[in-house]
Order: sequence, then C-alpha cells, then structure tokens
Amino acid sequence: MAAGLSVEAYAEAENADVGKLVRALDSANNVAEVEAVIDAHAAELKAQDAAADAQLKNQGSQLFLEQKLIKQRITTDIKQEIERAAKAVTDACG
Repeated sequence: MAAGLSVEAYAEAENADVGKLVRALDSANNVAEVEAVIDAHAAELKAQDAAADAQLKNQGSQLFLEQKLIKQRITTDIKQEIERAAKAVTDACG
C-alpha cells in the first residue's frame, strides 16, 4: 500500500486508476489503440514497481530483509540428549 494513505484513500486511488484505464480502453477505436493503452498501463505499473524497489533499497539495512545463515556446532551434551530422546521414543513406540 502506498505510504501515508489510509485504506479508504488507497481504495479511492485504486478506483480512480481503474476508471482511468476503463475510459481509455472504451475510447480506443481499434486493436492497435487498445494495445497502446495496455502497453502504456503496463509501463506505468513497471515504473511504480521500480520506484517501490528503489525506495526499499534506499531505506538501508533492515535486519528482517538481510537474514544470514549462521552455522553453529551442536555441542556433545545436546547430541547425547537428542540421542537419548530418540531412543526413548523408539522404546516407547516399539
């Protein structure tokens, strides 16, 4: 959702965009004009996506977006605990 807009304002903006597209398609007189309207709309959407991507990249480092794999060793006592639990499950179920 666009920054700073309420849900209602966002819905109104979406309705205005859809209305604009429908009017442009209705005014098209042939297939070439319809294709031109569709291409222009697609270009507008791509530009909006590019702007949103640029905004995200410019926000800087965000921990939830930069998740990194950290390899950790399982200590011996934890391994033994896991093995004991697995044996207990096997004994209880078998």
